[in-house]
Amino acid sequence: MTLEAVPSPLPPATAAAVTELARAAAQSDGVNPLSERTLLHLDGEHPGDLHVLAYIGEPGTLGVSGLQTVGDLVGYASLAPDSSAQLVVAPRARRQGTGTALLRLLLDHGGPGLRVWAHGRLPGSDELAARLGLGVTRELYFLRRMSGPLPKPVWPDGIAVRTFEPGRDETAWLGVNARAFAEHPEQGSWTSSDLADRMGQPWFDPRGFFLAVESETGAVAGFHWTKVEDSVGEVYVVGVDPAYQGSGLGKALTIEGLRHLQEDRGLSSVVLYVDGTNTAARALYEKLGFTTAALDVQFGPSDAL
Repeated sequence: MTLEAVPSPLPPATAAAVTELARAAAQSDGVNPLSERTLLHLDGEHPGDLHVLAYIGEPGTLGVSGLQTVGDLVGYASLAPDSSAQLVVAPRARRQGTGTALLRLLLDHGGPGLRVWAHGRLPGSDELAARLGLGVTRELYFLRRMSGPLPKPVWPDGIAVRTFEPGRDETAWLGVNARAFAEHPEQGSWTSSDLADRMGQPWFDPRGFFLAVESETGAVAGFHWTKVEDSVGEVYVVGVDPAYQGSGLGKALTIEGLRHLQEDRGLSSVVLYVDGTNTAARALYEKLGFTTAALDVQFGPSDAL
């Protein structure tokens, strides 16, 4: 087995092999091992990203016959500029030291600021983390709601609702997203390129992207971006400008998006992710009928906890 760390971009054949490896692991484990961001960053130039590959073959065979199929790739890890990381090992290659080797290399490159996601917190993730001195630093809840009655949204005075208009709303949306998630840089630091990447995906549908705007000025006060992929509805992201926090706007936007997914799209269930520290949002989602389906955790060096 060869371990190789390469900067962005990955050769096309290698990117395709990583995508296939992630798909195979998801089918085996019932949870996606890599985030949307990581999968989107497999292709194209993304300065600061580091890709780590574990494969059968001699060093330096990236992008040639040795990595044309997922059969040659036994593991993959990514390291983002913010020191967040993820890794996946092919089901057939587990319990053979591949995960340990990938994690050690991530620690070498990421240092004490490294934070590694374990999606679904599968058996073995805690054991691997503890072996290398890592402890839980963050929790991300995966919630699910089955279709059922919804209350009517109650909008603050002076607020109107419309859907996102490509070519018109990008700058305003980026501004309110940055303000709403100033303490969560994974979301709040999105650039126009990040937004364009998502808008270019097959699942993007502006009819499910709701904006709450001030009736008089047209300024964006909040939003609910829904997502439907593979017949699964998702509360993709809900954000409210700090000036409107506590006004009930977030709840109204959440209900509006759920109504769209349930009634307009005819979906029987909706999922979402919420940070473990966001107790207010978790309480709201619980009142709206969401229950915990899985838990993602982030591990970091114990001496940095």
